[in-house]
Amino acid sequence: KITRDRAFGKDRITVSGRGIGAELGDPYALRVGRSSGVDRTAQQLMGDALTINSVSLGWDIDWQLTDWLVLAGAWSHQGTAIEACARIAEAAGGYVQARRDSRVLEVLPRYPVAPWDWPGVTPDFSIPAAAITREGLEWREKPAYNSVYLSGEGVGILGHVTRAGTAGDVLAPMLVDALITHSDAARQRGLRVLSDTGA
Repeated sequence: KITRDRAFGKDRITVSGRGIGAELGDPYALRVGRSSGVDRTAQQLMGDALTINSVSLGWDIDWQLTDWLVLAGAWSHQGTAIEACARIAEAAGGYVQARRDSRVLEVLPRYPVAPWDWPGVTPDFSIPAAAITREGLEWREKPAYNSVYLSGEGVGILGHVTRAGTAGDVLAPMLVDALITHSDAARQRGLRVLSDTGA
């Protein structure tokens, strides 16, 4: 993508790009209808989304969520391969990130560790303060939910996730997702909902 901005005494051209994962989305990939008439795991559904007529698109999956069983009839999607993969990951509170140097989609949890457990976790890496050229801080307050109900549609389950050590008396709005067909999906999505609360 190239943009140009001209003003008196100033002329700027901005060039930006996308990673190789762009080939799985618009405008490079086909928009396809997908569904499953048999029980499949979420990881298997994502693998199916990375094929056309059972022929691989050449992408692998690095699955870092807890996999779960998606019951027959629960999965249907219309869109590109990357949109289907993102939709499956989102059902369990995750996201998809393409590696920069290879055709691998990483399926990662939004919160690998719940924020209330952060004080006891050793960081993977630290950046020394002397190396930081700019730092910004934004304080945000959200409702301090400590419990949430999650439901599938039709063939799904009803899950109730409560933050351990709390009364579970401040309910987040109920979340409905067709792919919540197992307690593992409900627990992971519930962790994401409850992690994005409070200060």
